[in-house]
Amino acid sequence: METKFGIVLFDDDKDPREGWCAPEGGKARRIGSMHELSTDTIWWTNLSYDAMFRQTKAGINPWLRHDAYLVVKPRDALTEWGHNAQDMAPDAACEFLAQVFSRVMNLAAGLFRDCEPGMPEVEYFTKKTLRHDLARLLPPGEYPTDEAAAILRSGQAYSEYTTTTLRSPRGSRRIALRRPRMSHAMEMLTTPVPVGRFELVPARRLGKIPEERVAAIREMDRPCMVEITVRAMDGEVAPVYGFGNSMDKTQVVRRSWVTHPEFLTMSAFSDLDVKCAYVGESYTQLNLLLPQPMQDLLSSQFAETSWSAGILAETIWRAATMMPDTGRGMAGAEKPGCTWRGAWLKAADKTATFVTALKLTEQGWPAGAYGLGGCWVSGLEEQLRDLVKDGLQAGYMPRMFDIPPDMFPPGRRVGWGGDKRCEMLSHLMMTRDLSMLWNMDRLLLIEPGQRTAHLRKIMEAKKAGRL
Repeated sequence: METKFGIVLFDDDKDPREGWCAPEGGKARRIGSMHELSTDTIWWTNLSYDAMFRQTKAGINPWLRHDAYLVVKPRDALTEWGHNAQDMAPDAACEFLAQVFSRVMNLAAGLFRDCEPGMPEVEYFTKKTLRHDLARLLPPGEYPTDEAAAILRSGQAYSEYTTTTLRSPRGSRRIALRRPRMSHAMEMLTTPVPVGRFELVPARRLGKIPEERVAAIREMDRPCMVEITVRAMDGEVAPVYGFGNSMDKTQVVRRSWVTHPEFLTMSAFSDLDVKCAYVGESYTQLNLLLPQPMQDLLSSQFAETSWSAGILAETIWRAATMMPDTGRGMAGAEKPGCTWRGAWLKAADKTATFVTALKLTEQGWPAGAYGLGGCWVSGLEEQLRDLVKDGLQAGYMPRMFDIPPDMFPPGRRVGWGGDKRCEMLSHLMMTRDLSMLWNMDRLLLIEPGQRTAHLRKIMEAKKAGRL
């Protein structure tokens, strides 16, 4: 039985009863409870993880998915496509989001069919997030089972988001700027990641004084996870880098471990000492280990202009950071939070987004947070055009909804300073060319041999003014 996809927007995002639903390609309708939903469809909802699994029993229904099942939530998907999530009519929002969800999920289903042709379709999507689902297609990551497991935890050796200590100007507006997902994912997937076992190397084997130990780590050509003391950090950079800052306000973790790439970044503006290090065997690149169908999708000439492919690309690199599902229970104190390669990927993401956050802050747009390919910066309403321009020059785009009206009329040059492969995407996004974007997004769902011909039809229709 072929799986269908749809969306449910409950009137109360904490109560799975009345609301609106729409299947892919269908009309929206009102429902009085979740029991009115077809069971041949996977339904994306606006219920949070807590609301679905802890506050209600909605999570026992295998056809429902919480709002963070994808790497983007329904509300964010609307704003990225230029819609006002606050005021958009719920029936219209449902019909649009059903198509968005369907496109992403059908691309993912295609990966399962091509990578695991013997797997029954009913087993494709059985986990609590699409990242967990797609992780089964990736080569399993290595992780420590000794005392090193205790350090490989969020806030201890890595972070996904970093909050800064910068103040936003009074009356300012916070704007999300994001690097094109496909471009960011490819950088993550081509970053060197460790393979092989790690051994603990004490400080005495690295040098007698701090300068010798720091130099030894800087010159290391093997992967290493380093325990450090930050003796001082540049006063201009420290508030942005936010070493040890956490978005989790429920716990305080004193961070002391960093991966080699993060150590190299920090050593440029920090006075460090090294306590010890776990040193690995060698490096590899994850993109070289991916299943061929996944490599084909990520390298397709049509992927750079596809929003849906970008969502899938982010899902893949973030799935690669997760612990493998081994089926072997591990006590909480022994279980690491991610794999060795996951810590390296998270460090690469932090470093890339930190550089942009620092640059934008120096240009007058204080960064409040960054990570997972994005930066959240602040500016006054009357400065928004300048903020957007500086973001574009840095290779980061705002959500379409946040672009000032008429800032980029058709035919106007956008001024893109990022990845050249994403220049067309940036132009279509900034000029709000929704019809062109929507048609380009669909190309990867067409049979490979027919895509070029279909693209030609799209371009002809555009030229003739039919789009």
